[in-house]
Amino acid sequence: NVHSSGGDGHRIILDLGSGAFDLGQKVLGEMFKKKKEVDQISEQQDRESKQVEESGESSGKPSISTKPQKFGGSILITHTHWDHIQGLPFFVPLYLPQFDWTIYGPHGVAKSLQESLSGQMQHDYFPVRLGDMGSKPKYIGLREDMNKGFWLGEEDAPTSMKVTTKYLNHSVITLGYKLEEFAQTIHSSDQRKRSKRGVSLAYITDHEPFDHALAKGGFVASNQKSQSHHGHGMSADQSHAEFFRNVDVLVHDCQYYFAEYGPESPTPKEYWGHSTVEYVVEIAFYASVKQLLLFHHDPQRSDDQMDKLVEYARHIAEELEEKYGGDMANFDRDNEKRVPLKVDAAKEGDVYDLDPFILAEDYDVEVDDQNVLDAVVQSQDKPSSSNNSARQTVVLGLYETKPRPICDVLQNSENAFDVKVFNSSNDILQYAQEKQPSVIVLDEHLFGCGGFEVCEEIRSNMGTWGKQVSVLIIASARVSNNLDYISAESKEQQIAERLNVDDYIQGPFSPSYLLTRIQVSVLRMPLRWRRAPYSSCEPERIAVLQSTGLLDSGSEERFDRITRLCSTMFNVPISLVSLVDKDRQYFKANVGLPGATETPRDHAFCAHAILEDDIMVVPDALQDARFADNPLVEGAPNIRFYAGCPIMASSKESNGDSGKLPIGTLCVIDSKPRDLREEELRALKDFGAMVEREVSNNFS
Repeated sequence: NVHSSGGDGHRIILDLGSGAFDLGQKVLGEMFKKKKEVDQISEQQDRESKQVEESGESSGKPSISTKPQKFGGSILITHTHWDHIQGLPFFVPLYLPQFDWTIYGPHGVAKSLQESLSGQMQHDYFPVRLGDMGSKPKYIGLREDMNKGFWLGEEDAPTSMKVTTKYLNHSVITLGYKLEEFAQTIHSSDQRKRSKRGVSLAYITDHEPFDHALAKGGFVASNQKSQSHHGHGMSADQSHAEFFRNVDVLVHDCQYYFAEYGPESPTPKEYWGHSTVEYVVEIAFYASVKQLLLFHHDPQRSDDQMDKLVEYARHIAEELEEKYGGDMANFDRDNEKRVPLKVDAAKEGDVYDLDPFILAEDYDVEVDDQNVLDAVVQSQDKPSSSNNSARQTVVLGLYETKPRPICDVLQNSENAFDVKVFNSSNDILQYAQEKQPSVIVLDEHLFGCGGFEVCEEIRSNMGTWGKQVSVLIIASARVSNNLDYISAESKEQQIAERLNVDDYIQGPFSPSYLLTRIQVSVLRMPLRWRRAPYSSCEPERIAVLQSTGLLDSGSEERFDRITRLCSTMFNVPISLVSLVDKDRQYFKANVGLPGATETPRDHAFCAHAILEDDIMVVPDALQDARFADNPLVEGAPNIRFYAGCPIMASSKESNGDSGKLPIGTLCVIDSKPRDLREEELRALKDFGAMVEREVSNNFS
């Protein structure tokens, strides 16, 4: 674990591994020392007060506050693998009521952060439960947020830390953290700003290059002439480097040499989720980092071997500086104070004392009223009404849509929403005016008037709340059941945009999609789950699919054989032949999802893939705005990688390839990020052709 303190004294701990016990003893020692100092001051003030009372004169000295002081700080967990959390049960300050802790970590996949941390403290493994901790820590689940971030420290402190987050490339959801210190200035009575940016630190552990070829180096050579590092079109590895550009200290996973990692190694480490020294030094140099601390060392490496690794890393940095230093100074014009990269290895017990403003620069950032933004709060205590973890109210104004499936999903979700159901526009407006719910979901057609009219009334006549409240409108059955009618340019869609409707939901949708849409509306976060649009020839495509006779036809060895070969060939746990129907995807062949026969269409990656002319590859679903919040990514089977080859077919009446339309895909899926090489893409196409031949046999 890494321990840091900002200029305001706010304690920040990054992960709680095997060093947590010793750190806890240090924190306790500091608390007792501080308490002793406060007690001495209190005793001195008592003696002076007695002397004043006896003399009848005023001392003229201001008193020093000795009120009980809360100790504690923030604990930032990158992920819940045991080597990063196994010290938590042994961190004694968590058990003492004198401390006040907030624990941050990745927003859970199937479990909350609190549930994940409590797993190792179940009765079978540990004698004390997480809930028995006397400090009653708060738990906050985070997602990727590279820009807005959140603040640590007291709101009125002279300095505080801004924290931003980024997803890393590891086998489970993992966050990297960037900490930037700012001083606060008061601009007016109602406006505060952070200015004069101080020191910065990025903590990147358990990360593997997205492009495995970069593990042996070459990142700087391939990117140093690029002008896109501040714009669009960045590769995943460029985006990774940009996250920690210009930081003072970068602590980065560096477990292997390339010779240990790559395919030529006797025990290759690809897809293990860790970096090589060649990769790490190059991206740190490219990002104009001032000091690189190599971290997450291979536990089998001796001290002498670590010294040799550091020497090798420094040699790489010197060569890069000699070859590219001048070019990088011109390239990175944002950093006029660029200095040669300094490399060292993080060692237990090392202390780096950084002057908070030795590298100060003018930099204003507006401070939001909330200390934590865009976070899911899970507290052991009952949340207050102002806390964004408070029970949120959702109004369902439904006349055509059946409310029961939606109510069940909302009430059984982690957030446990309060749900109010109405079918009359008057009842909806009256409740909205009185209670101001968090989200309003409306059918396009209601009893009394339409959903758009209700939305317009709320937007126009219910003040600031009415202008800002999230409103979702479900398209009428006339629209949803008519595939030709659905269009982004429709009159209804234009009205929805004018009224600032969060989503105009056209076509069949699943209750889980609506749940996710409501959750991100409550949290004021962007929705990172996009339902695939219908193709321009959707009625014809559905007709071709139905004419094959494959829907609901059960498994057949001729298709199962192909998915088994794909699973072995591409070394993936899941391979499917998926047929994309009007409101579902049906699995004609299935390896890796035992018992599953279909999913809703809006869950289906394959619904996007059939819109492509070629294979659709998603290297990391968590980095893709179309899929990051998809239930198949956030929950089982935890999709991170997907590649789907469209399967084309034509009706009996069609001749040749001209009438072929996509009816589904042959896809391969993994729970770890990865990519496909050119030869693998060709192989997937060949397997796809085999599926197409079997489909065509149905017309023979």
